[in-house]
Amino acid sequence: MVAGKSGKPEARSWSSPSEVAPGSGVDAQLALMRDLTAGRIEAPDFARSWLSARRRSMDNRERVRERFDRIITDVFYVLDDYVIDPDLREQGDMDDEELTAKVRVALEKLDSLP
Repeated sequence: MVAGKSGKPEARSWSSPSEVAPGSGVDAQLALMRDLTAGRIEAPDFARSWLSARRRSMDNRERVRERFDRIITDVFYVLDDYVIDPDLREQGDMDDEELTAKVRVALEKLDSLP
């Protein structure tokens, strides 16, 4: 977000991770994705924090361009299929390793955006 003449944030649409404003919800989502794939955060903590950052991003009306949005939205859908509490998982449910692998693929796609 960029402050406009009124002092209120103005919507800006980012097309790649390098354009994302530090401290934004999208920035937090990206950092959490990197933390998960680097083993600095456990999958359940990632899921809760990422969804919180997504809500913050939406509340702040942060916008990303189509290809970027598609990748971030895919992570949201992956988390929709992920059961955070391992005690509630059933056979065939996505596990932490599968979640991490899918997030890694999303990061690779994001890193390839111009």
